[in-house]
Amino acid sequence: MERAAELISSFKQVAVDQSSESRRQFNLKEYINEILLSLRPRYKKTEHTIQVVCEDHIELNSFPGAFSQILNNLIMNSLIHGFRAIERGTITVNISQKGEDILFVYQDNGRGMNQEEKEKVFDPFFTTMRGKGGTGLGMSIVFNLITQTLKGSIECESTPGKGVVFTMKFPERWDNA
Repeated sequence: MERAAELISSFKQVAVDQSSESRRQFNLKEYINEILLSLRPRYKKTEHTIQVVCEDHIELNSFPGAFSQILNNLIMNSLIHGFRAIERGTITVNISQKGEDILFVYQDNGRGMNQEEKEKVFDPFFTTMRGKGGTGLGMSIVFNLITQTLKGSIECESTPGKGVVFTMKFPERWDNA
């Protein structure tokens, strides 16, 4: 019963944050775990695994809704595109603090991308699933949240058959955000 109450609380907080553009204080590791808990129904019936390595002490006064949307879009992109025809995929999220910056490295061992896909991955409406329900907005939204909302940067590395790595870097705090 206590676990059910915990799940409901996490779902509520993540849902509120996703629909809000508010800034608040939060522990990044705890919040990432809440996001993953809310996403669990989307991947629990698969053989895919998600591993998170995050320093315990990272406290941000930031936009939790942006983090929720970024992680949600990255994971769904891996599940839908990266792990297409792959039974046991692994997603690794590694978050650390480097001085006054947060380094957020997301990677999967999926099918990877060719050079053309990699060059267009952040373009609005670019999708490899045209006609199959893909809108091509997920990674464009991630790019805009990282660069505009969080005032950071994002890079993509990928090789066909070897998965993808997204390296994001953003400031721990903003003076007048």
